[in-house]
Amino acid sequence: MILSKLPRPIASVLIIGLFLLGITACGVGGPSKAERLSKEMQDAAMSAPGVKSAQVHINMNTSGNFITAKLTGAGSDQASLAEALDKALPAMLEKTTTLANGSFAISIFSPDDSVSVGSRALGYTGDSSLEEFREYFLNRP
Repeated sequence: MILSKLPRPIASVLIIGLFLLGITACGVGGPSKAERLSKEMQDAAMSAPGVKSAQVHINMNTSGNFITAKLTGAGSDQASLAEALDKALPAMLEKTTTLANGSFAISIFSPDDSVSVGSRALGYTGDSSLEEFREYFLNRP
């Protein structure tokens, strides 16, 4: 082996260096900010009554923060889906307060995807601005 031909102190330093390189290459950093926020928002949505599943995709880059969420409700009619969305939205948006800006899109679907409800059904008339969503849904009585 090549290491056995090197002087002992150099071989030791080389082995330690390779060991440290291996440790740092194994992803010590953990999940990204976008992955953590996505998980937090999914958990918040799932805590709302009437929500069976939640998929949140977050893209954070130099152009901004882009959040899309697809919820699946337990009900199959617009009224029950709207009620579930109304409970899930504030909990989800609370998780985004560390983001200064971004865009946000959300819908909830029936289990068979035949019926869907968006934020307009809850009286929201703003655009896709995350700030406007928070202003509307976090400041309601």
